Amino acid sequence: MATFVVFLMSDPTSEEPLNHNRSGPGRLLAVLRSAVPAYAFPAVSAYLNAQIIPAPDFAARLEVASYTTIAIPSAVAAALVTLWLYGRIPPEAPSRGRVARTIATAALVCAALAGFVSAVLIGNGLLDLSILQFTLGSAVLGGGLAARAWVRSRGRGTPLPVLVNSRTGRTSS
Repeated sequence: MATFVVFLMSDPTSEEPLNHNRSGPGRLLAVLRSAVPAYAFPAVSAYLNAQIIPAPDFAARLEVASYTTIAIPSAVAAALVTLWLYGRIPPEAPSRGRVARTIATAALVCAALAGFVSAVLIGNGLLDLSILQFTLGSAVLGGGLAARAWVRSRGRGTPLPVLVNSRTGRTSS
């Protein structure tokens, strides 16, 4: 039985099931689309802030942290949330409570994961305790913004792949 993938625009009035393709280049592109801005924007904003801070020792620490301990946890959190939510279809008309729960869940999971990784690195003597001031907040923002982008993606008409049987023309559920 032959099947192939047809890309349809998401139509909330359609009765056909819409399924994300769980592998392939679409997943990689989705991760890149969320991780690159999640790395670049915090890195640039923290670096620019380091240039205008009058305290030279804190400015130097912030400058180095801008592309390491600030940008990396944000990008990793955004990538993990994107991978977690990629196979799920966003709700058609999410309530504010559902949006808030989705963002809060993603942000808390990312904060816990960043805290755990930071604790392991601090416990092994690889980093000092001051790393927590950068990693936790960065991971929360990266994960929360990726979750919000997923919730809002339903209304943008993003193409969702649907498996179609070539003999019958029916979609798979």
